[in-house]
Amino acid sequence: MTTPPPPGQNPYRHPAAPVPARRWSVKRVLKGVVSVVVVGVVVYGGYTTWFGGAATADAGDCLHAGNAAATAVISVGDPEFEIVDCGTPEAQFKVAGRASGTDGTCDDQYQRYTQGGAGRDFTLCLEPLK
Repeated sequence: MTTPPPPGQNPYRHPAAPVPARRWSVKRVLKGVVSVVVVGVVVYGGYTTWFGGAATADAGDCLHAGNAAATAVISVGDPEFEIVDCGTPEAQFKVAGRASGTDGTCDDQYQRYTQGGAGRDFTLCLEPLK
């Protein structure tokens, strides 16, 4: 004879079936890889927009203006600067000086670049290399 179950429990209850392991499909792996790449591109783009290029340039750094000619007048928001090695052909400007605020002045032989916003106002004095 079997013993009855304790009060409050179902005498006909069976143990739960094991949960099948998740399968790793190619589609699922690709979705994960694409998601990581997209997040990486967004993070990198945001970082370089807010903290890269001219925003991090210091005296002695060389810059390449991604969308401006080396002889063009530089105005706020025009160039997409990136810091490059001074020995490369991409180097168009050398930072001669950096000052806080957008009211900094530069000697006549330098081009003046200012950038402001979000408490990161600065002025760069740029020496054209070409």
